[in-house]
Amino acid sequence: MDQTTSRAMTSPSTRKGAEPRGVKRIAALTYAAFAFVLTFAFFTRFVIFLGNLPTPAEAWIAPTVDRGAAMPPFLAALWDLALVALFGLQHSVMARASFKSWWIRYVPQGLERSTYVLAACIAGFLLLLLWQPIPLVIWDVSGTALADVIWALFAAGWLILLVSAINFDIIELLGIRQAWAWSQGRDLPPPTLKASGLYRFLSHPMYVGVLLGFWMTPLLTAGHMLIAAALTAYILIAMRYEERDLKRTFGGAYASWRHAREGAQPRS
Repeated sequence: MDQTTSRAMTSPSTRKGAEPRGVKRIAALTYAAFAFVLTFAFFTRFVIFLGNLPTPAEAWIAPTVDRGAAMPPFLAALWDLALVALFGLQHSVMARASFKSWWIRYVPQGLERSTYVLAACIAGFLLLLLWQPIPLVIWDVSGTALADVIWALFAAGWLILLVSAINFDIIELLGIRQAWAWSQGRDLPPPTLKASGLYRFLSHPMYVGVLLGFWMTPLLTAGHMLIAAALTAYILIAMRYEERDLKRTFGGAYASWRHAREGAQPRS
């Protein structure tokens, strides 16, 4: 999940270029819109996947974290870790400035972000569709009052993610704003430090949301724990890179925001 691209970096896609016309403009906007819609489809499927929620399809068509064809546990763990690694590598490598500088030689500048979003969805769907359950039960509190609390936290996590994305500017985060500006031959405004909504209280509200979504389950299996732990480790690593990018881009403004959010006075 690359949050820093639009908040902390002026990517090559923000630079002005020749205004595309006719079919090229329509194709570019359609491409960006497809990536935008596919993101919502992925997260809907991800919620169903992690929650083991009922679906009309058979488990072999639409598996969940605990339902579907399974290998022996050891082989399944290796396979699943490889899928998570592929997912994490796509997010990390394509988020780096050096990769973007190379990538825009082949992708129009205004579609760089949409291409990142589309690739993230493809990697995510591969993870969900090829996942191998490991149904060894770690805990099971299904049918208890505690399960109701856990489900409420699970739902709250995904709601926090959505609200955070809106606070952040979801149109920019998912590449629509960049594609539109490019299609009009216009510059994007410089990146701004997002400090409204949930960002007034949390440095990384999107990460808080997804962490709740990962871990809040009344039935925790070894497979569910594996994906939750692996993605949590990825997020902790990604946070370090994001903090570095924010400090480099916004300098004193970012330090002041952190002090203000934590209830301290900014240093002079």
